[in-house]
Amino acid sequence: MKVFIFAISVLFLACSGKQETQTNPPVEKKSDIKKQVNSDVKKAAKPFVPAVLTEPEIWNTALEVNSACDKNIILAQSLIKDIQSGKYNGKPEVLDHINKVLIYLDRILPSAELFNNAHEKKEVREAVEKCEQRGKKMLTSLKLDTKIYQAIKSVPINTLDITAKRFVSRLLLEYQRSGVNRDEETRKLLASIEEKIVKLGQKYMKNIAGDKRSIKVRVSDLKGLPVDFIKRKKVEKKMVIITTDYPDFFPVQKYAVNSNLRRNLYREFLSRGMPENDKLLKEILILRDKYATILGYKNFAAYNAEDKMVKNEQTIESFIKQVAKEGQIRAKRDLAAILKRKKKDNPKAHRAEVFDRFYYVQKIQTEQYRVNPADVRAYFNFKNVKEGVMAVNQRLFGVTFKKIPGAKVWHSSVEAYDIIDNGKTIARFYLDMHSREGKYGHAAEFPIYSGVSGIQLPSAALVTNFPDPSKSTDGIALMEHDQVTTFFHEFGHLMHQLFSGNHKWVTMSGINCEWDFVEAPSQLMEEWAWDYDVLTTFAKHYKTGKIIEKNLVEKMKAAAEFGKGVHIMRQMFYAALSFTYHATPPSKLDLRKVMFEVQKQYSPWPGLEKTAEYASFGHLVGYSSQYYTYMWSLVIAKDLFSRFKKEGIMSKKIAADYRNYILSVGGSRNAVDMIKSFLGRAYNYEAFFEYLKGQSITVK
Repeated sequence: MKVFIFAISVLFLACSGKQETQTNPPVEKKSDIKKQVNSDVKKAAKPFVPAVLTEPEIWNTALEVNSACDKNIILAQSLIKDIQSGKYNGKPEVLDHINKVLIYLDRILPSAELFNNAHEKKEVREAVEKCEQRGKKMLTSLKLDTKIYQAIKSVPINTLDITAKRFVSRLLLEYQRSGVNRDEETRKLLASIEEKIVKLGQKYMKNIAGDKRSIKVRVSDLKGLPVDFIKRKKVEKKMVIITTDYPDFFPVQKYAVNSNLRRNLYREFLSRGMPENDKLLKEILILRDKYATILGYKNFAAYNAEDKMVKNEQTIESFIKQVAKEGQIRAKRDLAAILKRKKKDNPKAHRAEVFDRFYYVQKIQTEQYRVNPADVRAYFNFKNVKEGVMAVNQRLFGVTFKKIPGAKVWHSSVEAYDIIDNGKTIARFYLDMHSREGKYGHAAEFPIYSGVSGIQLPSAALVTNFPDPSKSTDGIALMEHDQVTTFFHEFGHLMHQLFSGNHKWVTMSGINCEWDFVEAPSQLMEEWAWDYDVLTTFAKHYKTGKIIEKNLVEKMKAAAEFGKGVHIMRQMFYAALSFTYHATPPSKLDLRKVMFEVQKQYSPWPGLEKTAEYASFGHLVGYSSQYYTYMWSLVIAKDLFSRFKKEGIMSKKIAADYRNYILSVGGSRNAVDMIKSFLGRAYNYEAFFEYLKGQSITVK
C-alpha cells in the first residue's frame, strides 16, 4: 500500500490515488476537453469552491486523464496565485484555500497511482504517469513557495480550534522539512532532486511490473502441486510454462517436490528488475542522501524518521535489534527442525535454503499437525471468502455494503460498493480481485479520494491477485488460508481509509497518520481470519457445503506456530536492509554486497547466489527506509487486539470504540494518543512478545 506527502504526508508516500466525479458526458475530443476544462475552471475559480463529489471519477481514456489532470492543476494554480497575492496574510481564510489546493491535488495524484498499477489500457497508464509527474512537481513547488509559507505562518494561531492548529503545525513542519527556509538556489536544487526521484521511482516500479519471468518445465516436474493448479496450465509437448507471478510462484514454492524447480523459479523471482533497477536504485539512494544532507540531516533515514512515531533513526536501529534478538531464538529452532525434515528427503543436505522455506514449513505443519493444505483450501472458495470478509466487517461496524451495478470501473471484473451507515452513504470502495496482464502483482489497498466533509466522500480500491472463478469450468476458485488472511489485512486498510473520511482538513483524513502506524489496523484485522466463530460464517466445503470443523481450525492455528521465527527474521532482514541502504553514505554502498551482509546478519536463509532481491523490492521506493513499520505496527496491533481478545472479537461496543478512537480519527491526533484512548493506557510489547514466544514444534 502507498500514500501522499505534503501535509498529507501521505500524498507522496503512497498509493493515494484520487479522482473526481461529475455528471459531464464522456469527453471524446481534445476540443471538447478544452471547453469542458475552461467551463469548470470558470465555474470554480470564484469563489474557489471545489465541486462536490459523491463518487470518484474513473478514467478510461487518455483524454479523460488529461482533462481531469489539466482541470485540477489549473484550479489549484489559480488558488495558489490568489494566496501569493498576500491578501489573506494574517487571516484564517488562507488555511481554507491551502486545503482546497490539496483537495485538487488529491483528486488526481492517488488516482494516477492506482490506474498506473491497475488499468488495463496502456494509453491510460502512460497518461496517468505523466499526470502524476505534473502533480508531484506542483506539490514540490508548493512546498518550497516562500509566499505561501509566510501566508500560513501569518495566521494567528490562538484564533484557531485544535484541529486547525494541528493542520497548521503539520503544514509548517512539512514546509521546513522541504527546505523552504533555504536560499532560492538551494530550493531549486531540492525541487530538482525531488522531481528526479519521482521519475526514477516510476521507472523502477515499472521495471518490476513489466519483468514477468518464466521457466519451462515438464509436466512430470509438477509433482506435489494441487490438481486445480495443474489443470489451469496449458500443456504443449508435455511442457508447461511457470511464471514469477504470485499465482504461480507461491504454489510452486509451497508444494513442488522438485527442489530444482523451486530453486530455479526462486532465482528468477529474485532477479526481476535486473539489471536496470540496480542502477536506478543507486541513483535514487544518492539523490535521497543528497536531499537529506542539504537539509542538515545525517542521512535520509534520519530525515525520514523525524515525523514518524520513532522520531529518530536510533530508535529504528534499536527496534530492529531488539526484535531480531527475540526472533532469532525462535528462528534457530525453526531452522533446525526444517533441516532435520529436509534430511529425510536428502540425507546429504547440510543446510536449509531460501527455496525450502515455504515447502518445508508446510511439510512440517502438515505432518506434525496433520493439516493437509488441500483439505484447508477446500473450505475457502473465493466467492464465499469475499462475501464472508465483507459480512464480518458489516456486522462488526454496523454498516451495509451496497453493490452498485453499472458503476464505471477500469476493468469488467471490478466491482463497486457504497458503504451505508444509518441510511447515509459515507464512502465507496472497489474490488479488483484477480490477476491480469499489466496489473500490480501483489495485494494492496489504494486510496482514491481522502474524504472531506461536505466536499467529497472517501473512496479506495482493493487490488489483489486471488484465484479467479471465471478461469475454472465449475466456477470454483480455492484460496490458501494465507490469502484469506491477506484479504482481511487489506480490508483493515480499507476501513481505515474510509471511516476517517469526514474531516474538514484533507490532511487529517484517511491514512494520513504517522506512517509507522499505518500497518496497525491492517495487521489487527488479520486476527479475524483465525477465529473459529468468524470462520464458521463463510468457510464451507466447496463440495459438501459443510462448515469448517473446530478441530481443523485449532490444528491450523497450532501448525501456524511453526515457522513464526523464520518469518519474523525474514521481516527484520527487509527492515534492516531498507534502513541500511538509507543510513549508509552512497559512496560506500555496494548494493549487492550490503544485501548479502545484511542477509548474513538477519536473514535466517543464506543468500541465493547471482540474485539481486533489491532490484524487485518495491518497498525501497514506496517505504524507503521505513520497512520497519510492519513490525513496529505489529507490536501495536497485538496490543490493540488484547482488548478484543478480552471482551469479544465480534463485540460491537469494542468495534465502535475502535472505529471512534482509531479508524475515524485519521491524522487528526498523534498515534500514541489514539492508542491510549482505545486501550485506556499506553501501548506496550507484552502482547507482541507473548505472540512471538508462542508454542514450539518438535520434529519427530
